[in-house]
Amino acid sequence: MADRAIVVGSGAGAAVASMVLTHNGWDVLIFEKGPKYIHGYEKPGPIRTTFSSDELKASRKFEIPDPLSEPRTFRAAAGAQEEVGEVNPLSSCVGGGTVHWDAKTPRFWDIDFKKKSMLGPYPDTDVEDWPFEYADIAPHYKTIERLMGVAGAQSAIPHSPVLKHAPGERGFVMPPGPQQLASTTVAGGCTALGLHPYAFPMAINSRVHDGRPPCNNCGQCSSYGCPIGARIGALAVMRHAVNTGRVEIRDETIVDRVVHNGKRATGVHWIDKHGKHGHSSAKLLVLAASAIETSRLAHLSNFPDPHDRIGRDLMFHNFMDGFGIFLDQRMHAYRGRSTTQCCEDFADPDFPGSRAFAKSMGLPYIRGGIMELGGSQEPIAEGNIYTYILGILRAFDPLNFGKPFGTNFKTLMRASILRDRLAGISHVGEDLPYATNRVDLDPKVKDFRGVPVPRITYSMGAHEQAAIEFFIPHMTAILKAAGASMAAAVPESVSDGLTGTAIPHGAHVMGGMRMGHNPKTSVTDGTGMVHGMENVFVADGSVFPSSGAQNPTLTIMATALRNATKLFGDGHKHVGQNHAHHHGHSGHSGDRGPLPSTGSDPTLPLIATATLTAGLAAARLARHDGDNDSGEDR
Repeated sequence: MADRAIVVGSGAGAAVASMVLTHNGWDVLIFEKGPKYIHGYEKPGPIRTTFSSDELKASRKFEIPDPLSEPRTFRAAAGAQEEVGEVNPLSSCVGGGTVHWDAKTPRFWDIDFKKKSMLGPYPDTDVEDWPFEYADIAPHYKTIERLMGVAGAQSAIPHSPVLKHAPGERGFVMPPGPQQLASTTVAGGCTALGLHPYAFPMAINSRVHDGRPPCNNCGQCSSYGCPIGARIGALAVMRHAVNTGRVEIRDETIVDRVVHNGKRATGVHWIDKHGKHGHSSAKLLVLAASAIETSRLAHLSNFPDPHDRIGRDLMFHNFMDGFGIFLDQRMHAYRGRSTTQCCEDFADPDFPGSRAFAKSMGLPYIRGGIMELGGSQEPIAEGNIYTYILGILRAFDPLNFGKPFGTNFKTLMRASILRDRLAGISHVGEDLPYATNRVDLDPKVKDFRGVPVPRITYSMGAHEQAAIEFFIPHMTAILKAAGASMAAAVPESVSDGLTGTAIPHGAHVMGGMRMGHNPKTSVTDGTGMVHGMENVFVADGSVFPSSGAQNPTLTIMATALRNATKLFGDGHKHVGQNHAHHHGHSGHSGDRGPLPSTGSDPTLPLIATATLTAGLAAARLARHDGDNDSGEDR
């Protein structure tokens, strides 16, 4: 009889760990606290989902835990006032965050793995090297790119010497899909300023791959589930585990405790959707429930933590959002895949002027990150902003703005300044690790099951604040160079809570169970095994020693593959190799594809001014990295 492993979570890292284990002779029992939305993903061919291109339905957020029954708490610092409710939730379902992500799959750079060695120490942070180098993870990146079906244009990617730390060869299996007009327009602004945009690598089919159809460019992409299965994220890897016949997935069942004797885990305690409690045994425990939930489970389980490291060094990305209004043309940013172009120049710590600026702030360097170019929003979200703006105007001029709807509202919607004439930038800046940023258990608040909820303590450090000050003007300059009539940029960390604290909203969550060779400064060893525990393996983004400056999902999966292969074997090495794989595709990053521009309506500068000043910052772009792209596992 085969040994059994229990995997907690079913997203990015969980899928990889399950694939490796099953192909090396293990039986795997997966616990997923969310439901199963995608059916038939196990076999090539049509995939049944419960998704549709419905903005109203999507706005209900059925995929995330209910903040009333499963809240989290947040505070900016120890002793600060707490907020209770929706704090950085991710999709909770079979497939994890990758079911609702926008499938962006860039690689981390060499400096991300050797940050301290290559860039030096950073004051008041926990910056350390990863326990391996880029060369060690590169072949695992390539395997995940093949299994997920990553589309991209190899010839268009800037690398050394243009961007000296960026990786060169990628494992693209198909060319990029049609490029958005909004994305290529903003990319043109980058090029005009001497930057190097290119077609964003995405795990979205541009042609039939692995039995799944190509993207039909429906437009409801980021933060939506894909109704045709052109984008299924981690499930593209999970299918290779399920098809061994060695996997059982128990959805809508939460693990609230790992049972152990202080050195070795023997199983887990779980609660299903009917409130039934139970225990399951296993020889191996794999934790892959996302950085926050894995850290929470480690605390709930009273893992050995002699150096108080569990949950520390929690990282989000330092998101900044730019908005350009193009009064002379419609941008159609809602069409097709979201944000089809990117630019990584800001991820270089030697970006022109950044070292001098950092020095002026008393810092060794600052670093931004990858930019997603061209996002916008959808009609209902746009309409909500206009009712807000008209409400403000009514307070000052009730004679001309007497109603929140009617002629003025229709004029705004037809002009569509905040949707069809808007193109944005989402800047994924690096967030350095600080020991004070952490996950622990709230001493008072419990979820509807009676389980203590995670408490997030987080505030930006000097690096993040300096990066915002330096890069925000550069983002505005890009939009102006692209032809925007008006442009602005804001940090996503703008305070919007009742206590005045800034709750991070980005879907990229890392740290809490960091890898390292020294148990005094890390929770897991160089392969993700928990220090002091013989059989507990962590396979999600919580093991990251640093956040990098790119979307993290591909690196979560490649890290899990690297570690699991070292621990459990390479019996999976031939999985999926029958898929067609084309190296060095020479697609043109600037090809706009079948997305035409249309005629322009008369400009409405007065309305645009009111929009930008009264509504834009408050109604931040529904980020097309909002992606739930973290691929974080649930």
